Amino acid sequence: MTKELTYEHVLHLLGKSQCDTFIQQVTILLTLVHEVMQEKSLNKSDFTFTQYDEGHILIAGIKGDI
Repeated sequence: MTKELTYEHVLHLLGKSQCDTFIQQVTILLTLVHEVMQEKSLNKSDFTFTQYDEGHILIAGIKGDI
């Protein structure tokens, strides 16, 4: 089952995780999000994420015109 997540949910999962690989992957993902936020003048709330059964989290959508 996949789950829809907000930026805050992703941060919460990152803080709870003890898996180095997961922490590294989510840190890279959030770094990308911050780069896009700065480049396109977006907010954290403009991003939605999906967490897949395997645990991977991907950007599911970006609100606004990018």
